[in-house]
Amino acid sequence: MTATEPLHMQSAYLVEALKRVLKERGMTYADVASALGISHASVRRTFAQQSFTLARIDEICELAGIDFLALARMADEMRPAMPATLTDAQEQALVDEPLALFCFHLALGGWTVDRIAADYGIDQTQLIPALLKLERIGLIRLLPGNVIQLMTARSIGWRRGGPMRRFFDRRVKEEFLQYDFSTPGSIWEFEIGELSDASRALIERRLASLFREVRDLIARDAPLPPAVKTNVGLLIASTPIPLPMVARDVGSGSLGTGRRARRSSKD
Repeated sequence: MTATEPLHMQSAYLVEALKRVLKERGMTYADVASALGISHASVRRTFAQQSFTLARIDEICELAGIDFLALARMADEMRPAMPATLTDAQEQALVDEPLALFCFHLALGGWTVDRIAADYGIDQTQLIPALLKLERIGLIRLLPGNVIQLMTARSIGWRRGGPMRRFFDRRVKEEFLQYDFSTPGSIWEFEIGELSDASRALIERRLASLFREVRDLIARDAPLPPAVKTNVGLLIASTPIPLPMVARDVGSGSLGTGRRARRSSKD
């Protein structure tokens, strides 16, 4: 369940999950009422109005033999699937409005309007129009009290060749590589070597799996308090390169000799 989702929607999913558990256990409202020592009508009313206290949910969970976390996971699975990619027009709208893009990135991470305004000193006369633009292009809903409800998955996959990837190539990639990767918590690894097409395909699959896991972790950690999180960037790149990139310090004569010797060894 998302931290920005309205509470009544979260309650609805929990209630539906609880109904499903009771049905799977072959238990009726009358069974619940008898076990809890309350009237049948009271149980029906509680389910109909979704007016559960946490203590009552715990009681019914114990009765049905399921813990609350398992119930919450079941409720989360019942939520409609949110889009994990954006349309070309949505991506372009974000590229065209940097503040809207910035706010969407923070919203994906579970930030509230108050936290964005406080931590970055953005006046709400600028912040609210940016959020309303996100609402107009279908990425969020701005609810009463300036509560942000995401209309997408928290894990967004930017399409290859799309506006966001092109924006990254123009702006973000160069800036990212200027950071000091020798600081604590940073990782810098570099490897060059010859690989077969099969090995390159294997690496591509494994990296795709890694990035899916990273996006899932970002989504999972979004509700956590800011004090226990650090903003982290992860860039992994792989591309065919010319040999001179790794041999630029070798004299041209030696490089040529090496190539001839290599060809000769295969003859």
